[in-house]
Amino acid sequence: MMTSLAETGKDIALTDIDRAIRRFGGRLFVAGLVLAALFTAFLIDLRFGRIFSFPLDVANASKEDLMAFWRAGVMSLQGDAAALYDADRFRAGLPPNGAGLLWLNPPHFLLLVTPLGLLPYGAAKAIWLALSIAAFAVLARLAGRGHPFAWLILLSPAMFAHLLVIQAGPFVALGLFCALSLARRRPIAAGLLLALLTMKPQFGLMAPVFLAATGQWRAIVATITASFGLVLLSIAFFGIDPWIAFVQSLGGAHSQHAATLHVDMLTIHQTAGKLGFDPLWRSIGQFAVVGVAALVVWVSARRLPQNFAIGVTLLASAAASPSLWVYDWPLVAAGLIILCRAAAPWPLPLQALAAALWTAPLISLGFRTIESSLVAPALLALVIGAVATHLIAARDDDTRLPTQ
Repeated sequence: MMTSLAETGKDIALTDIDRAIRRFGGRLFVAGLVLAALFTAFLIDLRFGRIFSFPLDVANASKEDLMAFWRAGVMSLQGDAAALYDADRFRAGLPPNGAGLLWLNPPHFLLLVTPLGLLPYGAAKAIWLALSIAAFAVLARLAGRGHPFAWLILLSPAMFAHLLVIQAGPFVALGLFCALSLARRRPIAAGLLLALLTMKPQFGLMAPVFLAATGQWRAIVATITASFGLVLLSIAFFGIDPWIAFVQSLGGAHSQHAATLHVDMLTIHQTAGKLGFDPLWRSIGQFAVVGVAALVVWVSARRLPQNFAIGVTLLASAAASPSLWVYDWPLVAAGLIILCRAAAPWPLPLQALAAALWTAPLISLGFRTIESSLVAPALLALVIGAVATHLIAARDDDTRLPTQ
């Protein structure tokens, strides 16, 4: 009798696990995420000494983008904020492994990074890492709605890419998700979040499309108002000169940076350049993708439940971005953990594509060739098209597409 009860308990537990897997994209998708987590854990252990080193002096820092944030904070505290857009003066305070770094962010980003300049570099890095890991955890909780497999984002290739470079990816993903989720109930809070995201404006192209499609005009007004407020606040702290330098840099450092082909940059503009197209066609391709992405977001926002429309918007925001790097993949990972619960289990081809997209950063980071960097944008385009089509086709079947 005891054996029978134990076997029954095991059967129930296995059934519950299988049900959870099927409700999270499907067996193939979850298997891909689990394998990616195991390999990511191995990679983090391999690079542990680099990722979790906290030197007091930036001269001893590993090659990571956080050096640029810290350097910007130091220069702004010294009253040299306008000089941030002068590559030679900006790099003068960085070690040799930071020689390729530039400051391309708008001046109101300094409102966030200036406090880093008050700290030794190691302390600034420790705080930034702690906050970014917390952001991943909050994404797992909120975007995954408590699903146990959503926590795999903490051992995802997106996490590894972020830890290796230390950028702002998890904050952008969390901020955009929360802003779009709050727009209907808390439009002012949503507007404040979107205003903060104008510090990384390349990821905000699809937010107005989503808000307009869902009639969230109060959130749009709040975003515009708060954005002007942040600009004025930055002028009050740092003066008008940094904004003048930033505008001037758009035709200089920004355009030169965009024209250069980067292995870890995954935009359509870059992809077209890597395929041999001239600058005109590269620009046409980027504008075309923005238009297609906007159409996909508009249709999804009008026809899908809000939460799943947000997932489509996150993926489309990445695809439309004129500056998408491998370390920005938290935006894609967040979109996938939202969407994989819709009309699940997915068809096997879609599960395979989505699992490949989840692991795409490892392809670029592992091979580091022009050819390997073409894979991620191709997968992103395929998954957006496939998942949007699948969900819209399933929207009228309540058993396949839940409301949230």
